[in-house]
Amino acid sequence: MDIEVGSRVVYKGVEYQVVWIYENGNVEIAKKGYSSKIDLVPKNDLTIID
Repeated sequence: MDIEVGSRVVYKGVEYQVVWIYENGNVEIAKKGYSSKIDLVPKNDLTIID
């Protein structure tokens, strides 16, 4: 399963939702329920939740 915008993922043991995906391999993620706190992380550091 590929990571897409809206996917639920785990980063460092915490659940996030994917907000945006960049062509360079970075992904913007936000904690579920929080729209203001967005982190930019490498796609390879994320684990997708089915």
